[in-house]
Amino acid sequence: MLRTALRPRLLGLLALMVAATVGCGLLASWQWDRAHRALTSRDDAPAELGDVRDVLEVGGAVTNDIVGELVTAQGRFDPAEQVLVAGRRIDGTEATVVVTALHVDLDDGTAARLPVARGWLPTAEVTGADGHLDPSLAPPPPSGEVAVAGRIEASEAASDGIEGGVATEIATPQLVNEWGAPMYAGYVAQTSESAGLSPMPAAQSAFSRGLDWQNIGYAAQWILFGAFFLYLWGRSVRTAYLDELADQREALERELDGGSVGGSDTAPATSSAAAPTADKDR
Repeated sequence: MLRTALRPRLLGLLALMVAATVGCGLLASWQWDRAHRALTSRDDAPAELGDVRDVLEVGGAVTNDIVGELVTAQGRFDPAEQVLVAGRRIDGTEATVVVTALHVDLDDGTAARLPVARGWLPTAEVTGADGHLDPSLAPPPPSGEVAVAGRIEASEAASDGIEGGVATEIATPQLVNEWGAPMYAGYVAQTSESAGLSPMPAAQSAFSRGLDWQNIGYAAQWILFGAFFLYLWGRSVRTAYLDELADQREALERELDGGSVGGSDTAPATSSAAAPTADKDR
């Protein structure tokens, strides 16, 4: 089999497969580094990135490189653009988050909406006499020009819609339908205390919980791809070797069959030639 593997065609195929395997290894290493950064960054203090306008484009995705880091923003809260996000449990308390649109002035003279989770409060404090959440019971946002600071977070996955100013997720696709565009794709979780609201804790979305395992899974997939390329070359060598053995066996069988047929034709000719000689002697 070694002689078959050293043939030029299979050596060229081996070079191609090795190059593909090396490429898969580099991609696996890159994904592993991303997973390692995602794991270790959670133990580090968040970095201060500055003004949100310099960090994130309007409508741009909140990537793993910036999620959870600190940003600042200046603008005006719109009291008419505020929702309650229920169904949270913070510090062992049934909590409701208050999310308000901050209108941020852009360099081109327009304004974009930046969802700001201004803080949370016990759900009981915003529950009406009918047992349902009442957005009018939430603390109003400050008026005028304000400066906010907090963590930039990715939008949560949208499932249910917004009804009566109440939502179940901080999902910008829902908020843009409710408030209008343009809007930032992520939101800011305010870390400073606001009147009547407690600061937002670190986000625990599926995005932040599962990202490191996702990258580790990608790294494992690239390793498997690389191993598959080497397996494919080995399978090609084995197939070529077995084909050669089959061809040699068929050739040998043809030679053996040819020799057997020739021997059977010669024997009768000898017998027939000897018969007349015997008759003549008599």
